Parts: sequence; structure tokens; C-alpha cells
Amino acid sequence: MRRALVIAALSAAAAVPAVAASAAAPPSCRTKEIRQHGEIVFGHFSTRAAALAYARKPKRFAFQGVKVEDDGCRDFEVEMDGADTEQQRSSVAAEARRAGFQVTFEQIGEPMQPPQGEVVGVFARVPTLAAANTLMWKLAAANFHYIDVVPSGGKWLVVMPQVPVKNALPIAKEVAKAGFHIQFRKS
Repeated sequence: MRRALVIAALSAAAAVPAVAASAAAPPSCRTKEIRQHGEIVFGHFSTRAAALAYARKPKRFAFQGVKVEDDGCRDFEVEMDGADTEQQRSSVAAEARRAGFQVTFEQIGEPMQPPQGEVVGVFARVPTLAAANTLMWKLAAANFHYIDVVPSGGKWLVVMPQVPVKNALPIAKEVAKAGFHIQFRKS
């Protein structure tokens, strides 16, 4: 089994660069963002109106600091800052789950530009932001919270950024066990 996963991970790593290479640098439509804090993300929407409407839901459950951020490329993110420690992330994820929300965590670094010794995991390339958002919620429900969405050639990548190389194979096993697929690539 381990050999099959290693072969699958290596095959996946060889296959993804063609898809993700164009996404290595943020697309020109992306809004320049100075990332100072990890973000708790409630969802991504293709219009500001849809994002504002959705943002009212977590606000009704007394989540403080929920806002809509224009990430560019018609990606409006409903998020709040404050995901800087594991304790904060665990607490908010548990509270969100009890209130009926699946949240993800956006890390500080650019998703498609991992630091040395890290890789990017690509779950899928989907045609719409709505499809990417739906997949992100499904992944969060399966306890995969460190994921992001990235525009790529008119489509959307659902990614797990900043994965230490040593953790890629165990994560691939965990993802497969949960019924999903992931391919890892270097920057």
C-alpha cells in the first residue's frame, strides 16, 4: 500500500506542474494583500453582494470581526483575522462547527509560492469559484482546514499550501482515506 501511495504521489507531482506552473505567481487580477495574520475563512463568493449576504450569517452567531475581503479575480472572501495560533484555530473551528459553518484557514504566505522545503497540494482544478468553495467546505468537514483557492487560467485551484515535504506522503494517505485526492508540487 505504501509503495502504491508513493508511486501515486510521485506521479501526481510530475503531472501537476503543467497545471499549477501558470499559477506560481499570483495572477495580475489578484488584489495585493499584505498578510499579517492567519485568516479564518467562511467562504469565497463571486460577487460582493453574495459575500455580504453570507457574512450576515456568522455575524448573527456573534462571530466578531467578520468582513468581506476583495481578493481580486471576482473572489470575495468572507473572513475574519485571528487564526495565528493553534489554540485560536481550534477554538474558532469548533465554535463554527457548532454553529453550522465549515471554516478554513488562510496562511500568511502566498499559496502557490511555498518556502524552501515545502510543497503545494492541489486537490482539484474546477471551473467556478462556487465549485471551489463547495469543495473547500467538504474538505473542512473532513478536517482539512489549511486550504485556499487560487485562480488559474480561467479556472480555480483548491490547494493546501505550505506543506513540509516530509509531511506530504502522510497527508496524501489521510486525504485518500477521507475519499479525496491530492497532488503535491514544488514552487
